[in-house]
Amino acid sequence: MQLHPHALSAPRARRPLRSVVALFATLAALVTPAARLAADPRPLEPMASGEIAHALHRLQTVGSALYVAAHPDDENTALLAWLTHVKGVRAAYLSMTRGDGGQNLIGQELGASLGVIRTHELLAARRMDGAEQRFTRALDFGFSKNAEETLRFWGHDSVLSDVVWAIRSFRPDIIITRFPPDSTAGHGHHTASAMLAEEAFTAAADANRFPEQLDTVQPWQAKRLLWNVFSFGRVPVIDSTWLTLDVGAYDPLLGRSMSELAGLSRSNHKSQGFGAAERRGALPQYLRYKLGAPAKRDAFEGVDLTWKRFAGGDAVAVLLAQAEQEFDPRHPEKSLPVLAKAHAAFAKLPSNSLVARRRAELEQVMASCAGLWLEAVTARPGITPGEGLAVATSVLIRTRAAVTLESVGVDETVRVASRVLAANVAAADTLQFTVRNEVAVTQPYWLREPSSPGLFQVADRNDVGQPENRPALVATFVLKFAGEPVRFELPVAYRWTDPVQGERWRMLEITPPATLAFEQGFKLFADGAPRAVRVTVRAQKNKLAGTLKLEVPTGWSVKPSAVPVVIEREGQELAAEFTLVPGRDGGAARAVLNSGGRAWSLGSQRIDYAHVPVQTLFPPAEMKLVRADVGMQASRIGYIAGSGDQIAEALRQLGATVTPLSDDDVASGDLSRFDAIVTGVRAYNTRPRLRTLQPRLLDWVAKGGALVVQYVTTSDGPVDYLGPLPFRVSRDRTTVEEAAVRFLKPQNRLLTTPNKLGPADFEGWTQERGLYFANPYDPSYDAVLGSNDPGEPSHDGGLLYARHGSGEFIYCGYALFRQVPAGVPGAWRLLANLVSGSRVHVP
Repeated sequence: MQLHPHALSAPRARRPLRSVVALFATLAALVTPAARLAADPRPLEPMASGEIAHALHRLQTVGSALYVAAHPDDENTALLAWLTHVKGVRAAYLSMTRGDGGQNLIGQELGASLGVIRTHELLAARRMDGAEQRFTRALDFGFSKNAEETLRFWGHDSVLSDVVWAIRSFRPDIIITRFPPDSTAGHGHHTASAMLAEEAFTAAADANRFPEQLDTVQPWQAKRLLWNVFSFGRVPVIDSTWLTLDVGAYDPLLGRSMSELAGLSRSNHKSQGFGAAERRGALPQYLRYKLGAPAKRDAFEGVDLTWKRFAGGDAVAVLLAQAEQEFDPRHPEKSLPVLAKAHAAFAKLPSNSLVARRRAELEQVMASCAGLWLEAVTARPGITPGEGLAVATSVLIRTRAAVTLESVGVDETVRVASRVLAANVAAADTLQFTVRNEVAVTQPYWLREPSSPGLFQVADRNDVGQPENRPALVATFVLKFAGEPVRFELPVAYRWTDPVQGERWRMLEITPPATLAFEQGFKLFADGAPRAVRVTVRAQKNKLAGTLKLEVPTGWSVKPSAVPVVIEREGQELAAEFTLVPGRDGGAARAVLNSGGRAWSLGSQRIDYAHVPVQTLFPPAEMKLVRADVGMQASRIGYIAGSGDQIAEALRQLGATVTPLSDDDVASGDLSRFDAIVTGVRAYNTRPRLRTLQPRLLDWVAKGGALVVQYVTTSDGPVDYLGPLPFRVSRDRTTVEEAAVRFLKPQNRLLTTPNKLGPADFEGWTQERGLYFANPYDPSYDAVLGSNDPGEPSHDGGLLYARHGSGEFIYCGYALFRQVPAGVPGAWRLLANLVSGSRVHVP
């Protein structure tokens, strides 16, 4: 990561904005040793002098606001930008979850890995709107229809404790909720987020509530709690008591309005398909009083937003005002003497998180005025504990500011060599050291321990709420500006050049000595016959030696018991084959490498999308063992991929030849060769051309094919073009995975051939039964299954079947895309029945 100078420049063409305030979400942590470092490895765009001027003005405001909602992408980015840039306060978004229960429009990651993507999408959004990011430990378990279910699943007191912790540690002057605490919020998680915020508003000030926190934080009473009124696209009936503000406000120093910033910010939620327009012009927002002291004109009414609220703050205020008044955009380095005095004055202020934050922001302004560039890079992306590492550091001042470099350090290695920095001449150092054996393998802190059903388990309480880990290794620089020492910290990173994207950066990772990978993430054992399983060992260091074995469930057996592993060079691989004899029940196989006196059992998953930093996860090296007596009669299947699922691989393991189909294949290819064609989840949302090609697919059905359509969302408007008979995809769903499933048409082929299904086939499902069921639908369809959540009428459109000519059309909203990779036997049996269509059986 680098701190760039922000020279005066001519107006530029439309550009992705990283204003000074947007940079603060990363850099404020970088320059405060006690703060959590934000793990964004990329260089930061130079701050223009107009942005420095904006930052100098904002430094004179010391208020704070906490915005609370349920998921990534729930936040009102325009209001966050308004709070940060126009009102000038410190703002943060507290999301109850990381969005790990959602779906993925850009890839196949689901569950924990999707939560990592959505976490970093939020951080990318915050870098654009200028706010900070916080989380609770709550798991996103998919759509919930009421808050009672949500709070029962999460554990009310556990998540309330996290919200109280966020309030006590952030100390907001005001709290704003995105949702109301009732069913009009539209989602149980939404409603629960508002209920918890309102309860925590009072509990955070009560020393008798969650007293175990008080060794680190103190009780805090926010001034008021407000609801950011909205009504799901409908124009709200405005109440005269509501506070009104304009998030379309334009800032000439930034060259953007807050609603334009919001469009940039929200468009980072790419996994959810939330690209947003950059709106211009007046755009009112409304805040409704809920708790605390009422306000008639302003959300911060009665809150002192000046430095007078802190003892000794007057001196800081005078110096900051002087710096703003005297700022020369063509020579920002001239501001350093007065900024250095302001920095010294900060040391006399009381210890306070808001003071620490503003001091960090002041340090970033000082760095920008000096034209400071810092970097700490390695020649490799990862290192294993116990290995030697070289870190190259560079300090560059690109103005004629009087700056002295006092010391450079990485981990416990420090080089003291006071040097006066010459303008535009880098001071370079290389630090050699050995990575300590006790350094943990890089892994998001909330994924280090197995989660409970509704909550991530976090070993260190100080991690709770943080958006991400501290970096694996940190470089420390101490510099003097006009004689005032300032300490900067930044992550050690790896830099490389991509032939298409150019210069790229990623965090240095601490890796295991080897990663272990099964050939597939799941393996079907349809009978008692032994099957071969391959495991690949990839060395992450030179001269890897050890033994590899498989741990299997009780009742299973494996040969050989162990395989020797010797790999000379980092990056080389060894493939080992084991034979598994299945037991009666499924489970998981675990690969274990014993090396260097330790047992390692970690895989590797790379997440690489252009809009978020590269992430490497090291999940358990496991493979689902699916023990299901299942037969399938289709042998040739075409697969039309959607937004990403693993159904095609499952069909291959069931014995079919699976052929991926492009839009052109559907339009003009030979479809007569297929027994069945399956569309992936959301295929018609992600591949809109398919909608115009549906008549050709239906013609193929009429000639004897079986078309299985997995669920389609209503995000693009009404979905009523899929079937040979009319039906419309609705938002009906059954969210309780244990909900009873009724066989409405027990003799229908989908429930009998080739596998006779029964209630046991719907046991052990995960997250949900299904979603986006059909309603209404032509009565000529067979509605094969019925299910519903407690207190609701039966939803019968989750599995529709119709004969069409000589073939079959099937719409399936039941969540096979989740159940099949999770190893649910009944889901495999149902999948096999769906594709075993009319070419082999005519009812």
